[in-house]
Amino acid sequence: MLGHLEVPGLTGTDPASLSPAAYELLRSGGYGGPGFNGLVYTDDLSSMAAINQRYGVAAAVLKAFQAGADNALWITTDEVPAVLDGLEKALADGQLNQAAVDAAVLRNVDAKGGVHC
Repeated sequence: MLGHLEVPGLTGTDPASLSPAAYELLRSGGYGGPGFNGLVYTDDLSSMAAINQRYGVAAAVLKAFQAGADNALWITTDEVPAVLDGLEKALADGQLNQAAVDAAVLRNVDAKGGVHC
């Protein structure tokens, strides 16, 4: 899970949960360890001030996926339609990379033991 910390020299003014540099560091192993290819979750994107004082839930979820999250967490179910509509629009408009979404889906499927029909 990536939290909402600002890391000087890495994330700029963005929280790590919304920073492409933070996800890249984790995935590449640039921190001195092996690259991490497991699931990466955000911290809560709806009720924590580091996020909700800057973004609405739909915008925060989009930014998290654009940055490299596999799963975005938030606590309000009433935001689901706006989040899904925003993600569909972002994919259609090219604001969200289809290959990155596909890779995140495959990591989720792999973590669940594959697809068994």
